[in-house]
Amino acid sequence: MKNYKNFFFHVLGLALGLVVVSCGENNSPEVEPEVPVSLKINVSNITQNSADVTVVPSNEKATYSYGLFRSASLQGLNDDQITKLIVPDNTKISEKLITGSKTFSPDTLVDNTEYTAVVVYYKNLIADKVYRTDFKTLKSAYKDLGEGANCYIIPEAGKYSFVPLHVSGKPIENIAKVDWIWATKVGESNEQKLITYVKYDGKRVQIDATGERGSIVLAAFDNAGKIVWVWHIWCTEVPKTMKYSNGKVFMDRNLGALSANEADGKKTWGLLWQWGRIVPFFSGYEETEWQKEDAFTESRKWTIMNPTYGLEWKFEYHAVEIDEAIARPTVFFCDKKSCDWNNTINLKLWGGVKTDYDPSPAGFHIPQTSDWEEPLANFVPRDDWSGATYTFEGNTAWWPASGSGREFDSGCNIIGFGGGIFVWSSTAEYVTDIMFGLDNSPMAYRLAYQTRTKFLTLKAMGNRAFAHSIRCVAD
Repeated sequence: MKNYKNFFFHVLGLALGLVVVSCGENNSPEVEPEVPVSLKINVSNITQNSADVTVVPSNEKATYSYGLFRSASLQGLNDDQITKLIVPDNTKISEKLITGSKTFSPDTLVDNTEYTAVVVYYKNLIADKVYRTDFKTLKSAYKDLGEGANCYIIPEAGKYSFVPLHVSGKPIENIAKVDWIWATKVGESNEQKLITYVKYDGKRVQIDATGERGSIVLAAFDNAGKIVWVWHIWCTEVPKTMKYSNGKVFMDRNLGALSANEADGKKTWGLLWQWGRIVPFFSGYEETEWQKEDAFTESRKWTIMNPTYGLEWKFEYHAVEIDEAIARPTVFFCDKKSCDWNNTINLKLWGGVKTDYDPSPAGFHIPQTSDWEEPLANFVPRDDWSGATYTFEGNTAWWPASGSGREFDSGCNIIGFGGGIFVWSSTAEYVTDIMFGLDNSPMAYRLAYQTRTKFLTLKAMGNRAFAHSIRCVAD
């Protein structure tokens, strides 16, 4: 019995020995210890409106999300809140993650502004660590003229710039270059004296202004040389405003005018617009030139054309589409049958809500007739027929008889006679009026006041091919 026991333990010992030998000879690969992942954010090539932000992970397989914010917008936020700004709740995280090194190049930054680049490292699709790097864009030598508009006011000599945007904020596309096309004269000079430099750098339109007073029109050209948009640069002091009795706040002068002071006479007249167009016309300064066949005689006398582009003031007796009207900004179009410049009837080119075709500067729009109907019933005309005044709460506004009542009519003539005030509204509608022979006819409305007879029409019908003054109202 004892021998059996010895045999059993001997076999057991051999088995255990084999186990020990087997364990000792195990060649399975060892599990490597996990290496922590880190990320670096490098910011380079900083300009007034751009920078290169490069994210470099220590492991090229690392995944992360990226965001760029104005530093002020992140104040008071913790890492979890910032992470949700980049990858909001209910977002499929895997679709937002980036792998490996990458350079981001934002090019619409605001100059002289602090920004924070944020990178969130994700481990197994879970946010693990937040990295931040701050930087500041360079200060631009050019003063920003503000939000998208079709008119920009330059009050003094200096460097200015704007991003070419529509009023709606949508970018104006297909711009290859920007240049001036016509300007009002400064004194008797036959040289353009309002700006010395204009350039489109791919992001902004840059302008060097002399400080002289007047209006100059810039055009954006595409690669084929076609004009795709225009802007009115109004070189004048910043206009003041005046509250009227109905609570509306009007600009103190006509759009394009160089003064709001009655004593300055012709300087208060401003420019003219066909209803719905963005581009202005210049009517000149002649006070007795009525019923003439060519309304542009004075325009040619008091404006300077850029000789590079071969443009000229002229009339064409037909209507065109909007893009052609923009492409040919010195042509007064008029179809003698429709009495419109536009082939397509569109009564919403201007309106109570500011449109992309509204020629007013930022903060203003063309008024509806309802904006002036109650207060301007109290016009006081001047005995010399030069215009009329409106007074409220001790303040007085001057409304000139621009060009002594001249208007560019649908026959492309100067009509009217001394003492007439004509100002466009943005109101337009289809009209049926047996007296005027109108049957659901499209009409725009204007202010019409004859200072000689004191005959006032606060909602006078007008053909959209007419060119009249504009008096902006505050938004």
